[in-house]
Amino acid sequence: MSICRTLVGGAVALTVGFGAAGRGPAVGAQASDQFIFVSVLERGTPVVGLTVEDFIVEEDGQRREILRVEHAAVPMQLAILVDDSTGLTRTLSHVRNGLTELIEALPDGQLVALITFGDHLQTLVDYTQDKARLTAAAVQFVLFSETSAYMTNALVETALDLSARGAIRPVIVLITTEGTNAATARLRTGAQGAVVVSPRGGQGLAFDRVMAVLRDTRVAVHTLVVRDIGLPAFSAAANTSSATRGLLIDQGDFDRAAVLEQLPRVTGGGREELGSTSALAEWLARIVHELANQYILAYARPQALIPPDEIEVSVTSPGMTVRSTPAPFR
Repeated sequence: MSICRTLVGGAVALTVGFGAAGRGPAVGAQASDQFIFVSVLERGTPVVGLTVEDFIVEEDGQRREILRVEHAAVPMQLAILVDDSTGLTRTLSHVRNGLTELIEALPDGQLVALITFGDHLQTLVDYTQDKARLTAAAVQFVLFSETSAYMTNALVETALDLSARGAIRPVIVLITTEGTNAATARLRTGAQGAVVVSPRGGQGLAFDRVMAVLRDTRVAVHTLVVRDIGLPAFSAAANTSSATRGLLIDQGDFDRAAVLEQLPRVTGGGREELGSTSALAEWLARIVHELANQYILAYARPQALIPPDEIEVSVTSPGMTVRSTPAPFR
């Protein structure tokens, strides 16, 4: 039995229910009905055709009655959040191709934004259904930031913006490098020959703050981390003392690494690490295929109970991966 544990935030008053097939939620559900978007994968391929009998939902260890299961035809509000730091310079063509593949593979009718981050957040294309605009921006995507230290801030700002827009199926696809400050790694020699770090970029938001916002906004974050290209400075400092190398990693670095590690558990999204961006387009296509084949599941929560700290979704068949994100319906 595969289980996905999804941590949830404060209470959310639900006022929607299932509509006719293909129409998404409709007004009129009971206040005790809870909704959750669920992916079921077998060897990376979405499993379709499952019914109520195939799922198990538990809240803080207490099993809940599943009311309905349907294909999730609810349109997504999708933010493509891309690292624009120059650490990706050698792989720029792969990033452009991957973004184009992602946009073209999305089902019609989704609201999609293309947003970059590095030293700051920049919206290249605001939420739109116009794939031609998005594709044109993807083809012209450029790198110009010296650091990707703004990543945690970018996640929080994007999640809060989706919530403020009333998104009912918010999704973020995050593309970044493993380097904490990615291309920041500009080492220079101090007066006594000591290795120091350029102060550009600063620290991002703290881990606890990021996780709290993502729990409360109920956004699924699917993450692609490109390895081995984001830490040139650490490689260059390999011969410095351990004390000096320790100065290269500040609290913001640890917070960023912790956020990347915990995103799947907290948001219900997927996470992939690639040694090369040559496989980026293939991975993004798999994410689109997963999102296009998600379920929306309704289950009953006793009205007297406070919201749970943890929701566990599993399936009765062995060998399957389950990912889930509570719906932010209001």
